Amino acid sequence: MDQHLTESITTFLRAFERNDARGDVASLADCYAETFLVAGPDGTLAVKRGDFAAALPRREKMFDEMGCRSTKLGSAVVTKLDARYAMAETTWKMDFKGSEVEVGSTFILDTKDDLKILFYLSHHDIGTVLRDRGIL
Repeated sequence: MDQHLTESITTFLRAFERNDARGDVASLADCYAETFLVAGPDGTLAVKRGDFAAALPRREKMFDEMGCRSTKLGSAVVTKLDARYAMAETTWKMDFKGSEVEVGSTFILDTKDDLKILFYLSHHDIGTVLRDRGIL
């Protein structure tokens, strides 16, 4: 595995984590390609970066209302797919009212020039996870 690629993507994800914690909409949106795919238990959607940026404050409010205090990168396993693309399989540790919830996600990134997220897969519906744990 390309150690430089792994370090670059881990640094990118740590910056993503910090920008999320600060509520830095512009920096978060800039992590994504102009159009990208979001997939999860409910299906797949093509999203424009500008629409995503507009939705981020509502997303932040929703997580605040659910009691989310922080989200931290737990792990990242990077796989080089070819000369241009890489996959990062990640876990995120979320603090909801003092209860830690670990969720998984997978990112496909374009590594040409600046790193950009092309595809984001959430492995869990966070609402369902929180209800199952008795947090919601």
